[in-house]
Amino acid sequence: MNARQRFNRIMHFQKPDRVPLWTVEGLSEGAVRRWVRDGDVPPGVRGEDIVRFDPKTILRLDTDPLPAFVGRVIEEDDHWRTCTDQYGFTVKTSKQQSVGPTVYYYLAGSVGGRADWQRMKERFDPSDPRRKPRDWSGELIEHYNNSDGPVGLRIDWGPGRGIKNGYMMGMDRFLEMLTAEPGLIADMFQFWADFVIETARDFLENIRFDFVFFNEDGMGFKNSTMVSPETYRRIWAPPMRKVTDFLRGRGVEVIGYLTSGNIRPLIPALLELGVNLHMPLECAAGLDARRLRGEFGRDLLMIGNISRQSLMDGPAAVEKEFREKVPPLMESGGYIPAVDDLIMPDVPCASYRRYAELVGECKV
Repeated sequence: MNARQRFNRIMHFQKPDRVPLWTVEGLSEGAVRRWVRDGDVPPGVRGEDIVRFDPKTILRLDTDPLPAFVGRVIEEDDHWRTCTDQYGFTVKTSKQQSVGPTVYYYLAGSVGGRADWQRMKERFDPSDPRRKPRDWSGELIEHYNNSDGPVGLRIDWGPGRGIKNGYMMGMDRFLEMLTAEPGLIADMFQFWADFVIETARDFLENIRFDFVFFNEDGMGFKNSTMVSPETYRRIWAPPMRKVTDFLRGRGVEVIGYLTSGNIRPLIPALLELGVNLHMPLECAAGLDARRLRGEFGRDLLMIGNISRQSLMDGPAAVEKEFREKVPPLMESGGYIPAVDDLIMPDVPCASYRRYAELVGECKV
């Protein structure tokens, strides 16, 4: 059984030959540097060579503004650089080397109101040939369709940098407009749905995708979601349903949603839209895949929910986390284990390797 067959059997509640070794958030360069420094891995090693994950391919639908905004440095000192980015945001970025993701702050968005949005639409032309891979061809299509690993398509939902940055408005302005001018926000999402469908059409008509997922990272936070289920159903759901109907009409049965934080309040609304896969299900936000399975049954597919904190705590904690969760979830089906957040330098290499060993040892 190859990785593609394994993925599809699990996503259809059929028994696989073994537990897949998957990653959702990946491994940070800082973690690899620390492990090299500590002597755990040799210099020059690549992250993908430390642990061999099951193969998969995820294509990202190019929904960036074209042309991109010209980056300009506005202000700079020894510690910070303020500039405009490709989305037209004004961004303040730390110049200090960090063991984790770069520290940055969004100071201003590129859309302040309806007039700005009307001008912005011109940068989102689905027929622009630059939105396809440079090597787009029958040969590439054949490669994906004959792949031994599952092939997925990532759709970034909403223009700009997603909800945690207020799409193209900045968070404060977006929340203000959501209340003061909900029609504008609804128009943004309706436009986005049409844009996504036309941009994705050629991909869906040529490539056999095993799953497609919406990336709306930041919709969840520690205790709940950024907007209420009622608001989501009213503003987000109608345009998103256009996209899910389009996907299902082209044979896509596994439609996912990726966000950090606690997405539990929105799961019923998303299931109504045909979004049946959730990842990475952050444990620190109170999510437990076992409870979700009990609550939603076979309506819900899941990837993730192995606590990064357990890896930080060492191999024994990893083993406890794994043995408590993975065997019953694999038995119930529709679940692939994966660490629920980016592997950072505070995760020991021994924990990372022990997790991979546990996946290999687990019987199905």
